[in-house]
Amino acid sequence: MITYKYPFLRFRAILKKEFIIMKRDYVTYIFLIILPFCQMIIFGNIINTDARHLPTVVINNDHSIFTNRLIAGFRNTEYFDIKAITDDSKNAEALIKKSKIQFIITIPKDFSRDIIKNKHPHILVEGDATDPVAVGGAFRAAVNLADTVFDEELKGPLAYLKKKEPVYSVEIHSLYNPAVVSQYHTIPGLLVTILAVSLTMLTAISITTEFDQNTMEMLFITPIKPLEVVLGKLIPNLAIGTIVYFLTVTASMYYFQVPFLGSVTLLFFCAIPYIMTSLSIGLAASTIARTQIRAVNIANAYMLPALLLSGFAFPFNAMPKWAQWLGELLPPTHFMRIIMQIMLKDATFIDIWSDLWPIILFFTIIITFSIKRYNQTLD
Repeated sequence: MITYKYPFLRFRAILKKEFIIMKRDYVTYIFLIILPFCQMIIFGNIINTDARHLPTVVINNDHSIFTNRLIAGFRNTEYFDIKAITDDSKNAEALIKKSKIQFIITIPKDFSRDIIKNKHPHILVEGDATDPVAVGGAFRAAVNLADTVFDEELKGPLAYLKKKEPVYSVEIHSLYNPAVVSQYHTIPGLLVTILAVSLTMLTAISITTEFDQNTMEMLFITPIKPLEVVLGKLIPNLAIGTIVYFLTVTASMYYFQVPFLGSVTLLFFCAIPYIMTSLSIGLAASTIARTQIRAVNIANAYMLPALLLSGFAFPFNAMPKWAQWLGELLPPTHFMRIIMQIMLKDATFIDIWSDLWPIILFFTIIITFSIKRYNQTLD
């Protein structure tokens, strides 16, 4: 047995031992070094609270040079991405209820005539204010546009109309959140986040625990099939996830006073696939890893981008297109829309189906992957 007489030699021995351990588990350490760098690059591009190019429908009841110039002015602000110009107000209302568009701009009949007659007409700008941060800049741009949009038109015989005040006014309506209360967005977002984080971590260590406790060999020699093992670890945690769901929803309704205009049953029906998906992601991480720390790292690598890309922390439409496409692949994005639509917009099953089926599909893919990975472990 070697006895070290000097502290430096003892320190060097511990240092050497740690480097040997790092060498044995080099994949984890490379992962921990590369992941933060990748996250810095990705999140540095997507973090933006000034949402622009927001999907908009214009209801034009007065087709004229003035209205054409006004629509062009809205486009030039870069806040409004005009998707359609129509006179069908019901279709526009259905689109904003389903969160397919962010704004409806209504130009009234005889708008141009009233400008020429100096009657000071007004236009209506309605915005989906379930995320107040997303619409604030666009509302300000719509109001400021009135000061300059008709500078070219109000010349010559119409120069008398150009006064200090704009020739028309803008009426702002914050739909689904008239008081622009930020908690109406952040509390449902926290519900999505809490379910994802707590439930993913709950199952992330489930199979690796079997390795740590040396009970995996017992499962190997039993006639239990991989599907039965995976579902057996998933279903009991579903009960915990359901309790967490009810506690968070109850707190949002009664403590934070977030309105609940839709069906409680429908939201619970939609929450079950999301809970199962969050649990299955942790389970998938557990089948990949052999240690608890690695399983947790894999789960974290998924959760941080999934939650930031969901539209909870930053407006979804403020992200680059590639980030929006990536966010569309992840369950928190869709459940965030579902919960906002049901709670604040009284959405029906038909309204939310376009966001529900991607969650179900994601769960099916992940649970199938987990079963196959467990099969490979048996082999």
